[in-house]
Amino acid sequence: MLLTAKKWKTAVSFKDEDTDALIDELLRSRQIDSPEKKEEFILDGGGMWNDPFLFNDMRKAVDIICEVMENKGKILVYGDYDCDGVTATSIMVRYFRSHSANVDYIVPHRAEHGYGLTENILDKVIEHSPDLLITVDCGITNIDTVKRVKEHGIKVIVSDHHNVKEELPEADALICAKIEDTTYPFKELCGAGVALKIIEAMGRDERFKVNGNIWRQALELAGLATIADLVPVTGENRTIIKKAFKSMANAVNPGVRIMNELILDHGKKLDETFISFNFVPRINAAGRLYDSSDALKLFLEDDEKIVKKAAEALGKQNEERKLIESEVFSEAVKQVENPKRPEEWLITNTSGPIVAYGSNWHQGVLGIVAGKLAAYYRRSAIVFTDDSIDKENVKGSGRAYGEFDLFDAIEKISDKCVSFGGHKKAAGLVVERKRLKEFMTALEENAKASVNNISHGDESVEEDSIEIDAQIPFEQVTFETYEKTNILKPFGIGNKKPVFSTRDLIVTDVIAMSDGAHIRLELCDGRKEPKDGFISAVGFNMGQYLDVIKAGDRVDIAYTMNEYVYRGNITLSLCLEDIVPVCGQGFMWQKNDIAEDLYRSGMPLSQIEKLAKKSSQEAFIPSKTQYAQCYKVLSSKCGNTVSTMDTTLAAKMISMSSGVEITPFQVSRCLDVFSEAGIMKLGKTDADKICFSFLKSDGKVSLTSSKTYMRLNGNG
Repeated sequence: MLLTAKKWKTAVSFKDEDTDALIDELLRSRQIDSPEKKEEFILDGGGMWNDPFLFNDMRKAVDIICEVMENKGKILVYGDYDCDGVTATSIMVRYFRSHSANVDYIVPHRAEHGYGLTENILDKVIEHSPDLLITVDCGITNIDTVKRVKEHGIKVIVSDHHNVKEELPEADALICAKIEDTTYPFKELCGAGVALKIIEAMGRDERFKVNGNIWRQALELAGLATIADLVPVTGENRTIIKKAFKSMANAVNPGVRIMNELILDHGKKLDETFISFNFVPRINAAGRLYDSSDALKLFLEDDEKIVKKAAEALGKQNEERKLIESEVFSEAVKQVENPKRPEEWLITNTSGPIVAYGSNWHQGVLGIVAGKLAAYYRRSAIVFTDDSIDKENVKGSGRAYGEFDLFDAIEKISDKCVSFGGHKKAAGLVVERKRLKEFMTALEENAKASVNNISHGDESVEEDSIEIDAQIPFEQVTFETYEKTNILKPFGIGNKKPVFSTRDLIVTDVIAMSDGAHIRLELCDGRKEPKDGFISAVGFNMGQYLDVIKAGDRVDIAYTMNEYVYRGNITLSLCLEDIVPVCGQGFMWQKNDIAEDLYRSGMPLSQIEKLAKKSSQEAFIPSKTQYAQCYKVLSSKCGNTVSTMDTTLAAKMISMSSGVEITPFQVSRCLDVFSEAGIMKLGKTDADKICFSFLKSDGKVSLTSSKTYMRLNGNG
């Protein structure tokens, strides 16, 4: 169990209800500090838009494509199996079809071929006998296979957006903004964004123009991919998404329109949240579990019956994906929290990314499970399984948490990998099975070094923290505020959804959701009568707080604002980012870290009593009942897994579950005694955090002979 609060870093506090001042502050925090910048940032379909011919090889690529089309040559588009790759493939194929070009496409199968233009699929590429091969969303690291393709007399254009390595493929043209000497000013396009710029360049060339229908479809698909692929929602990406949403209001691509009709709730607005959590997972499900044929049919077919059938098939595949993902995630959590896990890989003893491995886990869900682990443990994560192609290897997918640069971390130990690729937020890699421990050791050592490098003075950059854009009063938590903040849309990496905090709220009701996985709180202002208004707040994957919070409690919350649609009615709902229960009053709750530090320094309890203004028996020394209830509650809630808790929250849990009051200091002393008596294993601890797992005992255990027990009861 993980039951810890995040470190809050609040940019600004508001005491009044001036929403316009709040919006101005949110814009300033995004460096939007002039009327001109504000107009450009907010402008629908405006903002940054770069000339595609700023790509170093774009003129060369356009000339090659035009020559092949003029000579009726065969073009083969080679993509990837995720949403970005599928949409990029569809953009290119639809453009070529609009000119009746001789075009075909290949999207690899994840399990059979792996990612990219690999040796495993080279024969299939050659069998098509194309005059021109165009890669989309891949190819920039496939040095040898590009060379092999060219040896067959095939021209190659590589278009990609992933980070490049020192050596580049010897293609006829390379379209990638990550190339070191590129003249293209925006580096963060996704694969479909690069494909969009290629057909824009074709249109500007005018030999094979782009009609309005094809351009709108390309915008819609590039917008989907930009949201899906974890690239920054800034600059040109922001413009692509805004143009895409403008077109999607009456979508031209049949697949986009029909999918929206099937899954977009009545009254719900089409936005990046809907795309991320509803549309994109259905597209990715196809490539994760099977092949991408249904996803490609969705975007490439014009027959609405075929398109609808493909959309329904993707929905079913997505439900199957959820079940598989849930099983793998559950197994990964058990592995990470297993106290029998080797000491050096216990989550309490590591600083770097969490690493989990299952020999028979489905390759298609590794990335999404890594993302869930990262969100759950607030640590970057990499999940491995046996490589379905090369049995001597394990294949992994990683997701970054916070500002951790996952690609950079892997690149620094690339000598431990067979291959790797990706970007800051997401990475894929292959490691020899026999070298997996070696890889994990190197990853951990580098992560520790990075933490040390960013430390300065007595402070360090906390990965487990939350940036609060503004603390606002309850009166400002309104639908009007929510609507006004929407001028900052679309949200995403680089332009995150505003996170607010509001303090001193009273919990009027606590509701368990999804069998206790999630929690919903009904809240009102703690400074006014309840009749002055209520608000609902949902905490996804925060079910552990059901054991900590009850009606009548006071809490501080960090949250984002959302709208809840039910039967066409729209109301404001809060999505919780963190909850801080007001656990107790006085020195032993508010200053527990001071008491803990003084105790660990060896100061006698009689001295600490004077600061706390409480007797040792009352605030420091656990009673027999408190020992019993501490053991009973924590062992029942946590079992034998490795758990990490804030001492204040652990004390609140024990008090709420047993009815026996206990202070955070007393909880820490109970755990010290349990550890010394051999019934508990303690990991790393600090003044307000405990990490532990229970051990099996052979019989009755004596607590009174432990060092801590004797010190406490001797009032040492």
